[in-house]
Amino acid sequence: MNQQDGDEKMSIREIAQKAGVSVSTVSRALNGYSDVSMETRKRVMEVAREFNYFPNAIARGLVLRKTHMIGLFFGDRINSGFDDPMYQEVISAIRIEAGKSGRDLLIFANSNKELSTYTSLSKERGVDGVFLILNREEKLKKDQIRELEKSGIPCVSINFQLQGDRCTYVESNNYQGTKDAVTHLIRLGHKRIAFIGGDIYGKAGVDRLNGYKDALLEAGLAYDERLVEFCYFTNKGARDAAIKLQERADNITGIFVASDRMAVIVIDTLRERGLFVPSDISVVGFDDIAVAERSNPALTTVRQQRYEMGRLATEFLNRMIDDPDCRPEPTTLQCELVIRNSTASIRV
Repeated sequence: MNQQDGDEKMSIREIAQKAGVSVSTVSRALNGYSDVSMETRKRVMEVAREFNYFPNAIARGLVLRKTHMIGLFFGDRINSGFDDPMYQEVISAIRIEAGKSGRDLLIFANSNKELSTYTSLSKERGVDGVFLILNREEKLKKDQIRELEKSGIPCVSINFQLQGDRCTYVESNNYQGTKDAVTHLIRLGHKRIAFIGGDIYGKAGVDRLNGYKDALLEAGLAYDERLVEFCYFTNKGARDAAIKLQERADNITGIFVASDRMAVIVIDTLRERGLFVPSDISVVGFDDIAVAERSNPALTTVRQQRYEMGRLATEFLNRMIDDPDCRPEPTTLQCELVIRNSTASIRV
């Protein structure tokens, strides 16, 4: 009976009988083993299609030790993962590129499994490899990260450094991007330049702070810790940081902000307090998401290669899954300063 004509599912044994081969030959033909002749494979596939037979993916995974499924961990709070326009494009690239390689993407979203770790969840779901896009809270789970690094599970992180033999990462040149942004402000005549960072718990945050410091140093300007705030990529944090900086040092003429989303909040907060961008104060963001061009004024920012970041991360993970000896070198993508209307020469 054709499976389409009833509810009974045809078994692999029945497929074997119809094709005139053994059960093991059907299994090997459907799973792509090279020791099955083209003629036999074709006959098995024709029978399988005729009776609408699909091999169980979990069972196939047990045989091949690969499920053709990759996992994605991302922070689900504090503007990370799907909530952050910056990472929406990265995740979209991962989804598209994974599909091109014949792999499905599993999003780890079960918040009830608080006692589970990255490693235990990966093994439980049987994924072939994982991506990490971490927020501040996730970056602090150092024991979990070390466990994953040592687990042998292929892993690629985005803008976060991993050290394991089966791990690598793709990042933007956060140091140079920030340094270019601050240097741009310096060339416009600004000397009192504040820094509003996201966090300091990973390489990206440290690199951005160092880029800011070195831009000042090379221009002969002193680093003043009173001009530095961190807002952990939250809207409230960005607003509070802008207010604290203005109250602490009212002679600030330029601000670097570690994301466009926060930069827009900073601009709105300054406007509420009687300061206008760029006539009173210049603001530079980071990311170049869509809101940067639409904001009022249009935001000068640092463009990250978001799609390329996701594409390259997927390429690396695919290579590690397919070749147990492969460990791609960590890769740094260059940023581009995009000058718009939120920065201007300092008024004399």
